[in-house]
Amino acid sequence: MAKKLEEIITKEDRLILNEIKKKNLTLKEARAYVKAIGGIDNSRYNERRIEFPDNTVKFIAFGDAHIGHKNYRPDILKKMIADGKRQNVDFYVNCGDTIEGMSGREGHIYELEDIGASAQLEHFAEEFKQFDRPVYSIEAQGSHGGWYNSKGNMGLNIGEELDRRAKHYEFIGYDEQDLVLDNGFKLRLRHPGGGTAYAISYKMQKYIESMSGGKKPHMVIQGHFHKMNYLFHRNVHGIDVGALQEQSPFMKKIGTPSHIGYWVIEANMHDKKAKGVERIKAEFVPFYE
Repeated sequence: MAKKLEEIITKEDRLILNEIKKKNLTLKEARAYVKAIGGIDNSRYNERRIEFPDNTVKFIAFGDAHIGHKNYRPDILKKMIADGKRQNVDFYVNCGDTIEGMSGREGHIYELEDIGASAQLEHFAEEFKQFDRPVYSIEAQGSHGGWYNSKGNMGLNIGEELDRRAKHYEFIGYDEQDLVLDNGFKLRLRHPGGGTAYAISYKMQKYIESMSGGKKPHMVIQGHFHKMNYLFHRNVHGIDVGALQEQSPFMKKIGTPSHIGYWVIEANMHDKKAKGVERIKAEFVPFYE
């Protein structure tokens, strides 16, 4: 016997239906509403699991491309992708601020190569056509591409929009999210806020110290600061990923450099997952202005 609708829908489904009824939405509006609330929950981790049984994984890490700014370096992206093909990496990871955004700050518009969301998104799509394997990516909610949502409540969800426009860009969430491979390797991508500390390693060190013992990843890769750094602390490998953007006028004004380049990383896991990482080989490929 077929079950009644009331018997198969969940409590959460019922709440959604009630909300649709209260709002007196049309069918088109209801579909848009369901799509919006069914997206990524920005307030919590959205752990992405990847089918990868091999003990050794090799990948490239990058971030802060700022496509749309005059100081974005497309030559580095091109070289990085060629390097990935040559070394046969398994995937790429991207720590956010993929496009420049529109800040509304006085003078910022004169720094842009592409003005407006449409122009920057089209430029992004053209650049990311070059990839031939997954680019697991996070984006920042409160800066650059995220400004298209957070400033003036414009409502453009940048991560989902980038995912829609590029075949190999795979959006996994905002600000701080985990990738977990079948071989046990747990990698956290992070895009924090604030400025660079006096000591480049300080922000990563304090973040690792803040993590609960049972929830630590094997590796944290961090964007935002445009700095290159590696440290090993509390059995966590911490990497500041650098940037694909030269020092901007804003960075010059506040007196902080941009470390331009990307990382090629190889992680070897123990045969027994519980033993974690056996060794890490991390190589930074630097570029100059």
